[in-house]
Amino acid sequence: MELTLDQAREIARLRRRHRGAQLVAHERDADVIVEVRRGGHTIEVRRFAGDGSVQGEQPLALAA
Repeated sequence: MELTLDQAREIARLRRRHRGAQLVAHERDADVIVEVRRGGHTIEVRRFAGDGSVQGEQPLALAA
């Protein structure tokens, strides 16, 4: 999958916001998940969809 210009800009923003952190891309069928890691811990996740959209982390529902 090729990134759109807006998606590439978001990658650049992630790199600026988390200087020195490792960015790991996980390519799936229709999208790419980018994980920002520092010290062995994931600190941010972004989903770059095939339709050009960028989605951030979604809050998890509380267990009942």
